[in-house]
Amino acid sequence: MNEKQQKVMEELFTCMDNSYKDIFAHLADYAVALGYNPVRNKTQDITIDFKNNKTKKCILKMEQHEQKHDGYQYKERNIPGIRLRFFAVKEYSDIFKLGIKRVIENFDGRYTGCYGCGRCDGTQGYTYLYDDGREVFRCGSELISIFDFSKENIPEIEALMRAQAAYYNKSQE
Repeated sequence: MNEKQQKVMEELFTCMDNSYKDIFAHLADYAVALGYNPVRNKTQDITIDFKNNKTKKCILKMEQHEQKHDGYQYKERNIPGIRLRFFAVKEYSDIFKLGIKRVIENFDGRYTGCYGCGRCDGTQGYTYLYDDGREVFRCGSELISIFDFSKENIPEIEALMRAQAAYYNKSQE
């Protein structure tokens, strides 16, 4: 990371428990290596999008506080948040499947299906398969919050980011 990128990240790191700094620093370095730059959002809480200047896409968002989920209110736990875009991959572990399920159920299924925005052919998204066989499609224009992640999830997060970046790079050709 260059000095400007490090400065953007330092603001987030100062608000974060030390146990998360290594994870976030590693993922930030990885996103930068893939060609994604950290951009501080103009919000009260610190949120940083990792965007690619060429594709204009964001594949990672780091947040000062995790989003509301599983009965926890926003800011209830002092845990930073991560959101990913990873629809280019069709197979992933339960922590990512659960992220998709939560976003579908948190909004009572209101934000499912193709939004019809015209940015894709309706295939850029996630499909969640329920135990009863029902499939629900979630548009890939939104990032998916990942909760209760740890250092053990880093290799898979990297693989998802790498695949998504490759997908966007290929679509630019």
